[in-house]
Amino acid sequence: MKKIKTKYKLVFLLIFAISSCDGNSNFLDKNKGETIFYEIIFQNKEKKKSVYRQSYNFLSKDRDFLPVLKNNGEIIAFFQNEGGISQITLKNNSLKFNELKENENSKVILAFPIEKGTKWITNDKTTLQMKLGYDRVYNTNLPLTLENIIEKTNDTISLNGRKIKNCVKITSYGKTSFNPGPPLTSIDIEVFVVTWYSESLGIVRYKREERSNSETMGSIFYEKSIIVD
Repeated sequence: MKKIKTKYKLVFLLIFAISSCDGNSNFLDKNKGETIFYEIIFQNKEKKKSVYRQSYNFLSKDRDFLPVLKNNGEIIAFFQNEGGISQITLKNNSLKFNELKENENSKVILAFPIEKGTKWITNDKTTLQMKLGYDRVYNTNLPLTLENIIEKTNDTISLNGRKIKNCVKITSYGKTSFNPGPPLTSIDIEVFVVTWYSESLGIVRYKREERSNSETMGSIFYEKSIIVD
């Protein structure tokens, strides 16, 4: 099991929050070639759990962008502006950063100022599946907006017996509905998310639950926790 060396102080919050506001930071260059690992727990509508790993490999900084290669081949990039820290998924996994800051698909993951009560809105999509009978499965992919708020800036969480203090805790909530047509009626979906950031480790835990009021969809749960020493 490969574990994180905290001296590297990887990603997200620390990379940007303690950096200068113009996005320039020598710290970004120190992440080149580093990899962090997360444990993923997913529970489907039948309450069956699966556990697996996810890795983030940090590539070379490109101007104000920090690209990250995930183990599924997807590339995401992080950048900062006056509104906060944002991320975007690169189309076709191409490392082309032109006009990314103005791209409508970018999403603020931590808004400024980093203090209790700071709020912002992000666009999202549902991931619940509708199952009809034994052989018809449909991905919902319904657009919705999440209302995000910083609940705490000094929260403490425990990971594998290790206490991580002074975490920024963000809660997010959104809801949507749709009518699939007879014989089903309108289906309501709610999304609940809690994210914790650590100054020394970045994103340390992420929990997401999607609930519906229909047996054809049920509810799903997803949790991502960083693997630490």
